[in-house]
Amino acid sequence: MIKTVITWIVMSSASFAVQNSDLFVQANDFYKADNFEAAIQHYNEILITHEHEDIYYNLGNSYFRNGEIGKSIWAFEKAYRLDPRDSDIIFNLRFLKSLVRDRIIAPEDIFFVALYKAVIKKFTLSDLILITGFFILLISLRYSVNEFSKISKSVNSVLSYALAVALIFSGWITFDKYWSISDRTYGIILSPAVDVRSAPIMRGQNVVFRIHEGTKVEIQHSELGWNEIILLDGKKGWVLSENLKAL
Repeated sequence: MIKTVITWIVMSSASFAVQNSDLFVQANDFYKADNFEAAIQHYNEILITHEHEDIYYNLGNSYFRNGEIGKSIWAFEKAYRLDPRDSDIIFNLRFLKSLVRDRIIAPEDIFFVALYKAVIKKFTLSDLILITGFFILLISLRYSVNEFSKISKSVNSVLSYALAVALIFSGWITFDKYWSISDRTYGIILSPAVDVRSAPIMRGQNVVFRIHEGTKVEIQHSELGWNEIILLDGKKGWVLSENLKAL
């Protein structure tokens, strides 16, 4: 299944909107005709000028039908970042991850940390900025109408504290989300099998472990065609940059 309708509302010009709309229709037609390479080319051409979760969704399906599991996971991860509450994206991403050979288990968080991470994953940075802005607006309105309000002082105090706590909490979550996006870079392994080495050099004896297509890694450092990566379970090493695609 692919998405067939996109409203082109964030474009630099009307001509871009028309051009990308035509490319989108053509890409969908290629997909329906099982010409997945042409569909992939067209979806990627749209993404040069405009990112949208539905384009990444269709691109992910095209990669999957073309037998490129790693690139399919990459595309659905990009779609998930733009719309983390879309049930189709979540379902497809879970299905694809079940096909990945590596079973890397992250250390378990305590309940409240796990709950916090689960909640924050459901919101984009834009969502959180809007929520924080909403609380700022509520506080501003409250103080603006305070002198005309007939609410008792005790209720007023409780309301003030509640809004202040909500603002601080939403502001903290927004900052945390921004930090996690800007300070961390992730990637998806694209090659069928990749040797992870202890140093950025090709020597047979420095292979420390092996990972496979579709595995998600955190990119910690880049150096002359190499990337230092870390897995969810804490294992670290170096891989050739050509073997992964950054998110």
